[in-house]
Amino acid sequence: MTGYPVKLYVYDLSRGLARQMSMQFVGKQIDGVWHTSVVFKGVEYYYGAGVQTASPGGTHHGQPLEVVDMGESSLSEDVVLEYLESLKDIYRAENYDLFMHNCNNFSQDLCQFLVGKDIPKHITGLPQEVLNTPFGQMMKPMIEQSLRPITTAPSAPVRASSAMATEPLKTAPEPTAAHRVEYLTSAIELQNIIKNTHCVSVFFTSSTCGPCKIAYPKYDELAERYGDQCTFVKIDINKAYEIAQQWRISATPTFKTFVDGDVIDDWKGASPPTLESNVDMLIQIAYPPHPHQKLSLRLIFHTSNRPITYDRVPPLDKIAAKLKSSGINEKILFEVIDFIKAREAGGAREAPVPNLSVWASFVQGCLSSGTSGESLFPIIDLFRVASKDIRVASWFAEEPTLSTIDKVITYANGDMRPYQVRLVTLQLLCNLFTCHLFLPHLCNELSASVSQLTTNSLLDSNSNVRLAASSLALNFTAYGQKRRIETGEEALGDISIELLVALIEGIERESDSGPTLNRLLTSLGLLLYCVPAESELFEICSGLESVNIIKRKKAVDIADKALCTEVLQLLSIP
Repeated sequence: MTGYPVKLYVYDLSRGLARQMSMQFVGKQIDGVWHTSVVFKGVEYYYGAGVQTASPGGTHHGQPLEVVDMGESSLSEDVVLEYLESLKDIYRAENYDLFMHNCNNFSQDLCQFLVGKDIPKHITGLPQEVLNTPFGQMMKPMIEQSLRPITTAPSAPVRASSAMATEPLKTAPEPTAAHRVEYLTSAIELQNIIKNTHCVSVFFTSSTCGPCKIAYPKYDELAERYGDQCTFVKIDINKAYEIAQQWRISATPTFKTFVDGDVIDDWKGASPPTLESNVDMLIQIAYPPHPHQKLSLRLIFHTSNRPITYDRVPPLDKIAAKLKSSGINEKILFEVIDFIKAREAGGAREAPVPNLSVWASFVQGCLSSGTSGESLFPIIDLFRVASKDIRVASWFAEEPTLSTIDKVITYANGDMRPYQVRLVTLQLLCNLFTCHLFLPHLCNELSASVSQLTTNSLLDSNSNVRLAASSLALNFTAYGQKRRIETGEEALGDISIELLVALIEGIERESDSGPTLNRLLTSLGLLLYCVPAESELFEICSGLESVNIIKRKKAVDIADKALCTEVLQLLSIP
């Protein structure tokens, strides 16, 4: 697939003064004080007063001194914008540091994500080059004070364009409440809407009705709130005589509501509170709440707000020494170790991302070259720790065919693998749940291999593996439950059945670990919450005698009795 060009714009903030005066003051030739930005799909992205945008060449820095061709990227605009959104926590305005956390660090991260390439090292290495001189150290506060207002000045933002042209995106206006209201004058059209639409609200008004104007804002507000569930109609009876006669509308405002063609309510008057109350009632009748929504499930939802992650950093120097002794001595391995050290010591602003293309190739090479499981375990563990950084996780989420993470999971699914490999792979997958770009992949392209690893690991003989698998199951079911409530979609798809069977069997077998059992129970509750009563999941629960299994577990010491009760409530009210 042909990609879009990625350009690095390079500016000299010193306007040539660095070249003229650096030898005199610093003792070495400095060609410029570099500011960079990245141009992609007609938008210039840069870091100053936070993550900023402008038309190419439209920033306060003017035209660039140099334009570097970084290659092409086939990533979609939505993916890039989501990645940039994730960088806003790292590249805040208040975090800007001319020497340690600047525009060039931002450009480096963005170019790594877009094309997997580093920006020129003479740019990223300049701050340290200056600070390595005695005069540079002495002048650091003065230099930063003089240049900070230039680097962090605001610019007029633009939106990214999906076209290759260099003009800003022309987006359609956001839908307003008025756009959600249909204006009809045809009696046949109204009849068809009432007959063929599940839920309808009709507002009979007239251009000469003063009280109607009181109800307009509230009606538009309700159309905005419930527009996805109900069709809102306005009819001016001065223009729709046939409708007024057919429905015997003698006064305005008059409201009628319908569900599946039947009249639910009929009232007159312009009271906004009455209007809101009656429309709320209409929605309740048209979409009665699931019986599960009436239950108090504090324990099930208490642990599902955030994904479970594994943040422990292993002894990095020991890992490096062990891998060296095994003959694994590639440069990228130690660059990743240094990245993790810098990230842990000073946060993301102190840790430029290493070359992830090289790291991906290295990991894949180890997986396919017959590297022993004992050596692969620490390499995957480093992958786990590095993936805590949203920049790393996002890059791998957009890797073609998800080849690296797919190969890691496939390897961990193999027979006779050391339990440590399965353990750190499960923990790696848990960490990826913090990256929004990865979530659809985990439930779609990677679902079969992830499901196999999770379900097999829930029944593993090693208690640590079972605990990590129960954490991954909890992350999956929490994500699925959230999507089910927000969109009505079953995000987990075919994973649900395999996961359900493994959860019930895991609950029955678990006798050692209270935390593992509790996560299994919580996962089961989230998997079933607000699932349609006719769902196959409830049939499977019945066939596997899940109620009796949980009742027996409720009697054992390691079980949370109240949590068992909540799950039993869900099972009793499908």
